[in-house]
Amino acid sequence: MAVALVLDFPGGTREQYDEVVERMQLAGHMAPGGQVHVAGTHDDGWRVIDVWESLEQFERFRDEKIIPITQAVGLSAPQVQVLEVDDAMPDDGRSPRFAQFVLMPGLDRAAFRALHAEVVPGGVRPDGLTFHVNGPAEGGWCVIDGWMSKEIRDRFMERTRPILERAPLSGPPTIEELQVERTMAGAATAHA
Repeated sequence: MAVALVLDFPGGTREQYDEVVERMQLAGHMAPGGQVHVAGTHDDGWRVIDVWESLEQFERFRDEKIIPITQAVGLSAPQVQVLEVDDAMPDDGRSPRFAQFVLMPGLDRAAFRALHAEVVPGGVRPDGLTFHVNGPAEGGWCVIDGWMSKEIRDRFMERTRPILERAPLSGPPTIEELQVERTMAGAATAHA
């Protein structure tokens, strides 16, 4: 089952991230099983959002590469949120410049699907959306999206805000935003 992961490295910097990526020697691509990778400054640290074909593939890569290399460059252990992907609009190959992590409290699968059918009529990918995943989260439903820009996402949200206001949420949605500073392409077939 595909998973999305949000990894927050408290106190982490772009320079440390760049060194980690260089040491991984992936030539700008994710490791096998990786589908989406975006990263940027978040709060007082560095955030990475990944989508992987399975949790096992991520864990293998984490144990072999992420943990030893992040420790070597002085990054603290990340706080990790894992989302089992229920549905997705796969990466379309464009590099997102903005990402959002949205938690909608009180929604279950059926309620989210009804909301999604209104927000994305016919399942047609909105202009400027580079990837989308959604799935259950503690106390509700979660969406992680990549966008070509914050402005494009903001226009989309203006159109969808009235729909969201009618949704059977148990509280206000939480929207965390990320200006994407770094990306990697989906996994290459072979790495040097």
